[in-house]
Amino acid sequence: MKIIIRINPLFVALFCLLVQLSTCDLTGWPALDVPPPNRTDFTAKVDLTKVRNAPLNLVSNIANGTCPTTDPYCYNPCSKCTRSDDILHCPTVNDWGLTFDDGPTNDTIAILDLLKSYNLKITFFVVGSRVVSKSDVLLRAFQEGHQIGVHTWSHPYLTTQATEQVISELEWSAEIIKNVTGARPLYMRPPYSDYDDRIRDIASQLGYRVVVWDKDSEDWHFKDPGFQISWIASNFSAWMNEKSTTGHISLEHDLFTVTAQQAPLVVDILTKAKRNIKPVADCLGFPAVATPASSSSVKSSSTCRSVKSSATMDINYSNSWLIILFLIFGVNNYYYIL
Repeated sequence: MKIIIRINPLFVALFCLLVQLSTCDLTGWPALDVPPPNRTDFTAKVDLTKVRNAPLNLVSNIANGTCPTTDPYCYNPCSKCTRSDDILHCPTVNDWGLTFDDGPTNDTIAILDLLKSYNLKITFFVVGSRVVSKSDVLLRAFQEGHQIGVHTWSHPYLTTQATEQVISELEWSAEIIKNVTGARPLYMRPPYSDYDDRIRDIASQLGYRVVVWDKDSEDWHFKDPGFQISWIASNFSAWMNEKSTTGHISLEHDLFTVTAQQAPLVVDILTKAKRNIKPVADCLGFPAVATPASSSSVKSSSTCRSVKSSATMDINYSNSWLIILFLIFGVNNYYYIL
């Protein structure tokens, strides 16, 4: 028996349209890994008279390790200076804020699968421009209960940028995160831990808490000559034997396959040592987001917008059932041929 199916061409066209609408449209955003344009509405969120006037740093000074002779603005990379509001560790013994930076990427998916198998939640500090092509990965992380934090739009040394540019780096990233997840993040991590009092003032006025770390896996050295990737797991194993009066926050990266692949080893070490792996916000006991989406919308859909049409049309992920109906009823004739 043969089956011949004839499909109405009109339904084919409508089906293609629905497929397009059911996909997150993130066109029109600033370019990948390039500082975004300044926006006056972003700058207006900050009272510039209340931002301390720390001098701009030079990329060349950072590259060659040149530090100022004095440190009136608490520049972290040189003096390791911190302020009381800086978040370096979890306050409770055995709590572990596991964090990954620089995604989302395809390698984030394997980490999400791993965490799901353990029923664990962690924190991802994401680069806004990388969300454009990986919005599905970000949405999945958020829907599965992970904390999403701001890691700027293009991953620059923030102390080398003018104040208006710093604001744009943070706010463009927060805007795309909210566009995809429906929630505005409340935490930011400065790339390379490059921050001072000026960056603190900007972040604070925008509503962010600054998160760094007290346990660096050093995985970002993986391209260095002589570096052994096994040192990442070895670092975590060594930390399990240290005496501490607090919990910890560790730094890893999901930007590169080789570093992301260390996650199973790290999670195994932490769980066997009875550490309580959790998002940074949870270990602090504060909210992770300012404007959480409703539970029903997080589970089924997201208001994902093109920046060029952000004031007009929301695109909903829940169009898939319509696609199924069109496939069913679009078949207007079928014949059984014996």
